[in-house]
Amino acid sequence: AVVSTQSTGAQGELLRKREQQICYEFSFWPEYNDDYDGGIFEIRSYRLKPGCLYEWGNQWADAIKVRQKDAVMGLCSQVGEMYTVHHVWRYLDLDQRKAERDAAWKSGNWGESVIKTVPLIKSLNVDILRPTDYSPLR
Repeated sequence: AVVSTQSTGAQGELLRKREQQICYEFSFWPEYNDDYDGGIFEIRSYRLKPGCLYEWGNQWADAIKVRQKDAVMGLCSQVGEMYTVHHVWRYLDLDQRKAERDAAWKSGNWGESVIKTVPLIKSLNVDILRPTDYSPLR
């Protein structure tokens, strides 16, 4: 990843670090409905073991069917930190996030896919974000 700590103006007051990565969207991820009505976004970033991306994609192509309503995008790195996958989800609030995740676990497909993909993960980072006024996700 390209990391820059230099910024100008108001950005300098808000930014501590910036990283860039070139990613492609998984073809099986549902198209995002961008009618933003408030809420939060969860970004789950997975570092996978090298050579596992194909198996990861196969499992998630099935699992995503359970949570299409919350899915914003699924991305994989092509340049930058390799074998990195990002899943972005949208919720009204943390209570809805919990309810949707609990409901997904009650689905057989979700649990089976998670069990099969956990061994492929080297690390996981989860961020909960509220979009700024100028965010393209608004």
